[in-house]
Amino acid sequence: MKVRFSFDEAAVKRRGYTLEAVHQTVKSLFAAHDLPCVSNGNTLSFQDKGHGDDFACMWDIILSLLRAEWFMDCAAACVWEDEGGEEDVLAQAGKVCGR
Repeated sequence: MKVRFSFDEAAVKRRGYTLEAVHQTVKSLFAAHDLPCVSNGNTLSFQDKGHGDDFACMWDIILSLLRAEWFMDCAAACVWEDEGGEEDVLAQAGKVCGR
C-alpha cells in the first residue's frame, strides 16, 4: 500500500504557508506511526511496512487530512495505491467527509 500527495504551491502560499511546512506537517503524521516517506520531492509518497495495522493507520491519517480545511485548500492530489490499482482520494472526499 502506498499513498501519494502533491500540493498546489500557489494555494499553499495564499494560506500563508510554505510548501516545506506543509510537507513537514504531513511527514510528521506518518512518522508518528513509523510509516516511511519513500519519495520526498514535489510529490510525497508513504508506504506501509507490512504490518497488520498499517492499513488502518494510513487511512486514519488520510481521513484526518481530508477533514482539515487547509489540506483540502492546498492538496493537488492524494492517490491511494494498492494491489487493486490506484484511487483518487480527493475525488472521493465528498463521499467520505461530507464535503
